[in-house]
Amino acid sequence: MPCMNNLPLALGISHIVFLKPGEKRILSRNISSLKELEQLTVSDISKIIKREIKSRLWFPEKLEKQVEYALKIMQAYNIKTCLQEDDDYPALLKEIFDPPFMIFWRGNIGCLAEKTAAIVGTRRATAQGLKAAFEISKSLAENGVTVVSGLAHGIDGAAHKGAVSAKTGKLDGGASTCAVLACGVENIYPAGHRRLSRVMLEKGGCILSEYPPGAAPQKWCFPARNRIISGLSSITAVIEAPRGSGALITADFAIEQGRELVFHECCTKQPGQELTQTKKMDINQYINDGAPVISSADEILAVIQH
Repeated sequence: MPCMNNLPLALGISHIVFLKPGEKRILSRNISSLKELEQLTVSDISKIIKREIKSRLWFPEKLEKQVEYALKIMQAYNIKTCLQEDDDYPALLKEIFDPPFMIFWRGNIGCLAEKTAAIVGTRRATAQGLKAAFEISKSLAENGVTVVSGLAHGIDGAAHKGAVSAKTGKLDGGASTCAVLACGVENIYPAGHRRLSRVMLEKGGCILSEYPPGAAPQKWCFPARNRIISGLSSITAVIEAPRGSGALITADFAIEQGRELVFHECCTKQPGQELTQTKKMDINQYINDGAPVISSADEILAVIQH
């Protein structure tokens, strides 16, 4: 965790929504206290990060209360945090192009030091897609792989449920899975997965986010969240993803990050009928570029263990 003297400053910087993660790091190296941050103008910030900013979203007068509120939530929910240079920061996440300036988590972040695989897909999943996500994640967890996903309805939820249902050699009998949120980690979204999130934590998993405690889910946060899901994982498996699915954003990030990418056979057809050519086109582009089509966890394990 950042030095307690610098934690308020880091939290203050984490609330600046118009800065990229790398720019937040530059800012943190050039100022020494939250009070100093509060005295900066947008022009001052522009000079420090060497990029002209025209944002109207700079409210330094609110920072102190935002930081105080975040610290209270962290204490109430036992939320931990670290910066990129800290030991707890997951090694795979450090390797991506724009690693988060700061991460926050509940539970056991050590589960991300093990083998990891992202299991993602549409919220509007078919019964076959949900079954595949559950069974693949269960098998991965039983083989010591931490399943990473986004806790959304549909494929994500099935993946987390499959992982926690696994029987392993651990003392608690459970298996680890990590949910990456697009809001503060105390704010389980969607609310329908609160019970699932509790089971995940009980079974040695974690809930993680780059957004500070108190941050509400915003539409623009979800694509950025997806880069963390693939960034934490050595392989991303897309189980089911029609055109426009956020899972294809995660697939693109996996490619950018140089990570393995596979598609489950559910992506190529729906039960009883072929997908329309329009829907098939997106998936076919990835497959034509060399992304394998898989049908079981064994094929994912073969890639991870290679």
